[in-house]
Amino acid sequence: MKYCDKCKVKIAGDREKCPLCQGMVTDIGGPSQEVFPKIPTVYRQHNLLFRLLIFASIVAGVVSVAINLMLPQDGWWSLFVLLGIGCMWVSLFFAVRKRHNIPKNIMYQVVFVSGLSVIWDLVTHWRGWSIDYVIPSACFLAMISLAVLFKVMKMPVRDYLIYFALDGLFGIVPIIFFLTGCLNVLYPSLICVAVSVISLAALAVFAGENMLAELKRRLHL
Repeated sequence: MKYCDKCKVKIAGDREKCPLCQGMVTDIGGPSQEVFPKIPTVYRQHNLLFRLLIFASIVAGVVSVAINLMLPQDGWWSLFVLLGIGCMWVSLFFAVRKRHNIPKNIMYQVVFVSGLSVIWDLVTHWRGWSIDYVIPSACFLAMISLAVLFKVMKMPVRDYLIYFALDGLFGIVPIIFFLTGCLNVLYPSLICVAVSVISLAALAVFAGENMLAELKRRLHL
């Protein structure tokens, strides 16, 4: 049994700090059985899966480097494999951290995939595939996914409105690429912008009041 002089409370278990003030506690004897349940993290719950993914990543990286060293005339393509594995783990990290908020998770993935595709396009002698295909496709799929989740999971309106609106605004970005003449392929961006405008219009017409209320709540207006 522990005792916190600051909070004036007795604490069961073997804790070194008070769970209320995080101050140091003193031992006063008595039963020391922990009363707070130990909740396993997602990494402990899916320990085997993560171990398999780590092992598979190491094997893929080592094999690609070994083959690349045996066939050096093809260039250092194994570096792209290693970078791809690293990007996969970063994306998985965000997915796990935001698993309790699926709309926010989707938005994080859109931003991450879009930014990563532009970087990859730049380091591989810019061909424009990131803005021609990846960014419009990511925004379009995010809007479709949010709409499906709303219907299937019967999510409260306030839980998805802001993220749906943000994704709709992000989906209009390809029009900048079109106006500046950066696009090589028009159709993906045209479809993405059209869907984004329709989605934002639907939000304004059918959920405008809820959107304003949610904005006021989040911005403390």
